[in-house]
Amino acid sequence: MFFKRKMAGCLGVVFGCMLSVSNASAQMERTVYQIFAVDSAETVVIDMVNFIYPEVHFWAGTSILTEVHVQVWDASPERVDTLISQGRYAFEMERQGSTLRIYSKTRRREPIYMFRQGQKKACLEQTVIKVFVPDIYEVDPAEWRPDRVDKPKTLRLKAP
Repeated sequence: MFFKRKMAGCLGVVFGCMLSVSNASAQMERTVYQIFAVDSAETVVIDMVNFIYPEVHFWAGTSILTEVHVQVWDASPERVDTLISQGRYAFEMERQGSTLRIYSKTRRREPIYMFRQGQKKACLEQTVIKVFVPDIYEVDPAEWRPDRVDKPKTLRLKAP
């Protein structure tokens, strides 16, 4: 009987420690999608800043789709939802003649902080972006390398 009680007490302590560790490094994830109609644009310039691991994928669609996967550690779900609603991961679009420019709405991201137990704590943020491009465009693979993350990418209409 004594052994069972002692074992149950130890399990309780271990379980409590596991909960405190999981709360300390909680990770919130969200995915944000946006669609941009390209119409008859001959050139599309995608100017995305502050996004790591950019990926380009071709598809049979007639629009450009951006998929931003956001991970923030040590932030509440409400905090992450607020960042999304404020446009932290959003893009905007402008057309100039036959060129369409898609660019990051937020050009400079301030660090994310949470206040826990009276202390200001910095949150770790990681964003991964996938850009789905209509297969009528061609891309320069060199523009999508990791060392060119914050450089504009140019899509050109394929010659008929």
